[in-house]
Amino acid sequence: MKSKILKTKIKSWFEKTDGVAYVCFEYKDEIYRTNLRGRHQAINMARVVEDALQTGATREQIDKLLMNQPLDGKFETLQQNPRVIFNIIESPEDMKNFVTCVGDYFGRAMQARMASHENLHPAPFKRLIIADVFYPELTKIKQNVTIIFMRADLCNQYRAQYKGVVKTHVLPFDAALASIKDYPDHKTFIIGGRDLYETSKKHVRR
Repeated sequence: MKSKILKTKIKSWFEKTDGVAYVCFEYKDEIYRTNLRGRHQAINMARVVEDALQTGATREQIDKLLMNQPLDGKFETLQQNPRVIFNIIESPEDMKNFVTCVGDYFGRAMQARMASHENLHPAPFKRLIIADVFYPELTKIKQNVTIIFMRADLCNQYRAQYKGVVKTHVLPFDAALASIKDYPDHKTFIIGGRDLYETSKKHVRR
């Protein structure tokens, strides 16, 4: 069954409740939602649903399971004010999903939905990215972005791939983290491996 799910396109969308955007998806003619971030999580959670159904779980039990998934660095908010989000990135696919999440939650589409009679032209979202990893997909995040790399070689790789006007710096982790206060109106994203995730959890105030 898992191989079949892998080949099945899962319909997914966002649903905002109490100021929180949840990922919803349809599987076997039933609609579910999860606390995980990113539409790519729909197919992962469809596997969870299938496994739960095979064990005889009730709909109530499945709903509770989907809404209490551990974030563990999967677009996880480490701090609310200013907003700091961590995303573990260990592969090109992880980077692709991260870039998609940034666009979905803090991109032009979300910005357009915020437009109203009083706010016809909402200000662009600003983003600070602190990174100890680079894959070319990262260059797709362009709008009002500043990137602080922890290694010069990663910064050079980024600059070689992206020819546009994006502010890039190289700083060690402590200095990069301290620089968040210099960008109070930015959403801050920290991206890297699991070691960086554990370090960030210790140093970023919740």
